[in-house]
Amino acid sequence: MIQLGIQIGHLHPLFVHLPIGIIMLAFILEVYGRLKSKDSFSEVVEFTLLVAGITALLSLGTGWLLGEESGYNEDSLFLHRWMAVAFTVTTVLLYLVKRSKIVWVSKTYIPMFMLVLALISITGHFGGNMTHGEDYLFKEKKEKMVITNVQEAQVYAQIIQPILDDKCISCHNVNKAKGGLVMSTVNDLLKGGDTGGLLEPIAGQEKSLFIERVHLPIENEDHMPPKGKVQLTSNEKALLQWWIDNNNCFECKVNELSKEEKIAAILTSLEQDTSALAVLAKEAVEIPKEWLQEVRNAGISVQTLSGKNHLLMVNMASMDSITEDKIEVLEEYALNIVEMDFGFSNFNDELMGQLKPFKNLLKLKLQQTKVTDAIVGNLDNFQLLESLNLYGTAVTDKLLTKLKDNKKLQNIYLWNTEVTADGLAQLQQNNPEITIQQVGADVFEATVLDPPTIISDASFFSDQLNIEIESLFDDTAIYYTLDGTLPTESSLKYDSGIILTTTANVKAIAIKKEWEPSLIAERTFIKNNITYNHVNLLTTPNEKYAGQKGKTLMDNKRGTINFVDGNWLGFEGKHLNAIVELKEQNTVSKVSIGALSAPASWIFYPKAFIVSASKDGINYKEIGRKEMGEEDPNAEVKLTFFDLDVAPTDAKYVKLQIQSPLKNPAWHTNPGGKSWIFIDEVVLN
Repeated sequence: MIQLGIQIGHLHPLFVHLPIGIIMLAFILEVYGRLKSKDSFSEVVEFTLLVAGITALLSLGTGWLLGEESGYNEDSLFLHRWMAVAFTVTTVLLYLVKRSKIVWVSKTYIPMFMLVLALISITGHFGGNMTHGEDYLFKEKKEKMVITNVQEAQVYAQIIQPILDDKCISCHNVNKAKGGLVMSTVNDLLKGGDTGGLLEPIAGQEKSLFIERVHLPIENEDHMPPKGKVQLTSNEKALLQWWIDNNNCFECKVNELSKEEKIAAILTSLEQDTSALAVLAKEAVEIPKEWLQEVRNAGISVQTLSGKNHLLMVNMASMDSITEDKIEVLEEYALNIVEMDFGFSNFNDELMGQLKPFKNLLKLKLQQTKVTDAIVGNLDNFQLLESLNLYGTAVTDKLLTKLKDNKKLQNIYLWNTEVTADGLAQLQQNNPEITIQQVGADVFEATVLDPPTIISDASFFSDQLNIEIESLFDDTAIYYTLDGTLPTESSLKYDSGIILTTTANVKAIAIKKEWEPSLIAERTFIKNNITYNHVNLLTTPNEKYAGQKGKTLMDNKRGTINFVDGNWLGFEGKHLNAIVELKEQNTVSKVSIGALSAPASWIFYPKAFIVSASKDGINYKEIGRKEMGEEDPNAEVKLTFFDLDVAPTDAKYVKLQIQSPLKNPAWHTNPGGKSWIFIDEVVLN
């Protein structure tokens, strides 16, 4: 009988809003009728109040029965119930008063109407508290949990709890504990609900009650969250399962728990890059190629920061003809420009005012220009500025006192200026996080010509490949080599497209009369005429740098110096061992491996690699090895291919042993620390 009553009580959400709407309609009609002096409205209002009274009784009855179901806070339920009784009684009385012909009774009509409106507001408020929480109307919006390093993240507080808050708390809070279960705190979770422990395994089964309920069909009344609520995603379910499988640890960090490949990938996807560069990259609009060409035609060097975003860097270094009109050409996409270089140019205080639209600047280079302390007012425009180069300018301590408002500033170059030691000390005190660079002039020598661009749709080919080389500047001569030697004016001069038929390490340089030669552009193109069937990694890469596992090594996609681009396999403190299965037996005479070096990130080239061949996949014979040795001291980020010629050998399987240095070299800033190797491609010919 009680259960039948509760079932009827489930109709409460159907009736609960009817008396509210009808009472409000009656009030509007009453006011309108009085304003327009329409007596005919009186009967309409009377009928409306009758319907309001009937629906109030239905709402009260079903609500009272629903309250018999467990899970509601007793104090909140008590207040809501009796306020609903008061509202229902006064609504019925209001109808009777409206019908009454007794004068003194009629005089109570308006005050009673006001009382009904007040009661319905209070009753609705208490009901809302029960279903949505006491702070529903005025609660502060929770900031979304941001994870910048998932390995250091607290598993429960930063990963699991946000899922529960988003998908579970609305039904399992202090005011509305469906099934007797509250999920607001750790103690509540451990306590469980009416059906027992939420996180403990079900008797005779391995899975917990929580996981069972989550995976029930959505039509099942025990499914969590219930039908009609926002459901858990497959990733959220996997994370909950992983957490419970690890003994639902409430204090652990991610790096302290074991995880399979799928979970590692889901966890990595939770990381967010919150740097200014990443935020701006998301907001940047696409830039038409026609606009870029228009800017270049104006003699301004402009480049995209990377192929994956629309941010720009502008280079006007060593130009002696910078004008307001030239800068104005850039204004249309000013918010996309994050780096500007005016070094060694005629840039001055007046031109500084033209940079106001470029408020997203992260790097500004003004070395060896005519700027003075007068630019200090303009620097307020660049609240995201991270690097400011004032080497060789006339700035003084006066400018530094104003920089305390540039909270994002990380690096400032002040060599050969009028700034005093006291000024530097004050700057460091005002901006403790800033790094003051005091270096020699040779660091900031002008780069007059940008390196030429070597253009091709691919880095790998099986037959032949067409490439082109371009320079941004007119009247520029380009010289190139194909064997990796340094190009000079005695090298091949570029006139038109180049057709490659063999592996080539292309290097090119741009030269223009009365300009310093450009830096050297370099790109390697690999001929790859042996196809593979499968790559079996015998060594597991780090989960953050796992790419597409074995396929990464032979997908004909070069990695970039951005080693998180998904095209690298990274191994920390261990060698890379793999077996390549060819589609068919073939003759192998050359093996090449692509590697990355970034000492500042503890990444070094392999010290050697060994190649073995087999026809049956069981018996292998070493056919060659290459010793690269330890890297010389450097801080460059670079990538290269290491080639090994071997005696022609028929093989169906090729085993690779790529040896890591394992530890940082003695010259490194952290000697002996676990080093990394990053490999992106293996090419067989």
